[in-house]
Amino acid sequence: MSKIFKSSELGIEIELGKYARQADGSVWLKSGDNVILSTVVMSKEAKEFMGFLPLTVEYRERTSAAGKFPGGFIKREGRLSEREILTSRLIDRPIRPLFPKYFFNEVQLLTTVFSADGKASLDILSLLASSLSLSLSSIPFFGPIGAVKFTNVDGEWKVNVDHDSVLKSSSSIIIAGTKDGICMAEGYGDNLSEKEFVELLLKADDEIQKQINWQLEIVKEMGVEKLELKTQVDWSHWENKVKEYLKHELVEPLFVVDKKERNERLEALRNGLYEFLSEDLKNGKVTYPVVLFLFDSELKDIIPDLISKKNARLDLRKLNEVRPISSAVGVLPCVHGSAVFQRGETQVLSSLTLGTAQDSQTIEPLIGDTKDQSFMIHYNFPPFATGEVRPMRGVSRREVGHGNLAQTSFKNVLPSQKDFPYTERSVCDVLESNGSSSMATVCSTTLSLMDAGVPIKDMVGGIAMGLMKDSSGKFHVLTDILGIEDGLGLMDFKVAGTDKGIMAIQMDVKAKSGLTKDILSNALEQAREARVHILNEMKKTLSAPKKEVSSLAPKVSSFSVPTDKIGAIIGPGGKTIKEIIAKTGAQIDIEDNGTVNVYSKTSESSKEAEKWIKTLIGDIEVGSVWDGTIAGFADFGIFVDLVPGKSGLIHISAIDRDLQRTLTEKYKAGDPLKVKVLDYDKYSGKIRLFASELATKSKK
Repeated sequence: MSKIFKSSELGIEIELGKYARQADGSVWLKSGDNVILSTVVMSKEAKEFMGFLPLTVEYRERTSAAGKFPGGFIKREGRLSEREILTSRLIDRPIRPLFPKYFFNEVQLLTTVFSADGKASLDILSLLASSLSLSLSSIPFFGPIGAVKFTNVDGEWKVNVDHDSVLKSSSSIIIAGTKDGICMAEGYGDNLSEKEFVELLLKADDEIQKQINWQLEIVKEMGVEKLELKTQVDWSHWENKVKEYLKHELVEPLFVVDKKERNERLEALRNGLYEFLSEDLKNGKVTYPVVLFLFDSELKDIIPDLISKKNARLDLRKLNEVRPISSAVGVLPCVHGSAVFQRGETQVLSSLTLGTAQDSQTIEPLIGDTKDQSFMIHYNFPPFATGEVRPMRGVSRREVGHGNLAQTSFKNVLPSQKDFPYTERSVCDVLESNGSSSMATVCSTTLSLMDAGVPIKDMVGGIAMGLMKDSSGKFHVLTDILGIEDGLGLMDFKVAGTDKGIMAIQMDVKAKSGLTKDILSNALEQAREARVHILNEMKKTLSAPKKEVSSLAPKVSSFSVPTDKIGAIIGPGGKTIKEIIAKTGAQIDIEDNGTVNVYSKTSESSKEAEKWIKTLIGDIEVGSVWDGTIAGFADFGIFVDLVPGKSGLIHISAIDRDLQRTLTEKYKAGDPLKVKVLDYDKYSGKIRLFASELATKSKK
């Protein structure tokens, strides 16, 4: 029997018990004409312990939801698009910390859009549907969660506005939370101040609590009972065993500057634990993955206490200290712009390529029209960056997510296509990593853009922050976190921006309890100070974009033509524009508004193509000289092509009388002829020409 719950305040209706009834939890969510199905299924029992929660989160958009076919030859949805990957991560990040510590059953959460009206924010609705399907299942889950999207519209922050308003806005941030507080934030801004961001978090919490209270009422009415955890592992017993071995004095040697040395000491400490439990491991009473999991878990408790005691980090830095920074530009001789950014033991190489409008990436979203993306950051994290060996099977979700975060950082500093009609692609390869490679990607891309001569409005830098809590309950905000600090901490907080404000942000709170306003404010202020320091260090290498675009990049000239003349440039079946491209070697892009961009390897071919196009539309200067081509003869004169498709007439009266009798014998169609424009009628399009060699009988 199905049951319907409605919230007029939230504009949401859910139906339970009608669709996907064999799933452990399923929610059919409607908002306007949008329909989303979220289902969750849990394996009946935990398989052999793998060392982590085997949670799979997948968001899918059916193109049929918007009355579309999939693009390309194959008319069936295939692998996840980048948008689907990013939304899957958006759902995954706030819910993953909300399962019991010792819960390891396999969980699969699938959320699918079946109808989309093109107005609502599907990511927010999908988060809510996912939260409800988990909360209404028997799966142990410390939810529900709520989520809102704040978008700046005409200087005012508004909640969950329509899709078109989000596209037009320069600032939009998604914030998610539990009943205890904010647990995730992600989005972009236009020099958003730290104070304004904290205010948004507080406003978001009010909206989120409304969503959570509504979900809790539904859970109560449905009488949901959560499963009791059953496990073959006596976690309490082995946890005490690990604590018995892992004393503070054994962990203290991990506080060392060099990552390689720390890893060696960490391995020795781990092996010592294996030796301590060797008999139990040998007899099969406990497995290595279980011991390793408890080892890492206990370190999360011990290291914050040692940091508090020493008032120093694992690499002996102060809590608010940024690692040493160095950078260089122009490191790759054959690319348009390049930079290496190094912060501590994290190193990223950015290769910047400038292309034409035809090099832009065509995006075919579920909602809205197809659009061209003229700026891209592609982030690569090879295994050697951390000294590991692992298979490389295409781009990972993490690589897509980190690249997107870095890319949004530049949304409001890039020049417009009108001012700088190039496509820009930054390929960022992490060559070495010890934390915060995504923010190093932002820094290296800034430097490579400036090295290529891209006139960005401001420099953008990035910093990753962390948070630890000691046994006394005191929180410690860490600036520029190491990889190990990220894994052991309660928060991963990435902030990219200029020295004026925040341009992009991503915050994940791993603690099941929320964070106070003071903690968030302190973290943001600490991040601002670090970001300004990093930008100042970057300016020592390059402080402004180079005045000239790289000599290796295509040359571009941009001008406008009347829209009614576009057809004359293109010609029947594209014949004319193809001829211009073939003969000049230039690439030509014409926009619907009449903007023409001419790209070429040399300025000469660019000028030739531009002159050709302007001639076709009648932009002809009286007195200009042309290297024309004889097109044909008539009783009243000679027709000469200034460019293919645009001819003028040398009247018979301008040709020497003696030459007129033998003209067709000495000159043939296709012969070159230098001519001068004597007159041009813009209304009729008639051009009167003069050729000095015909008037002076110079050709014999």
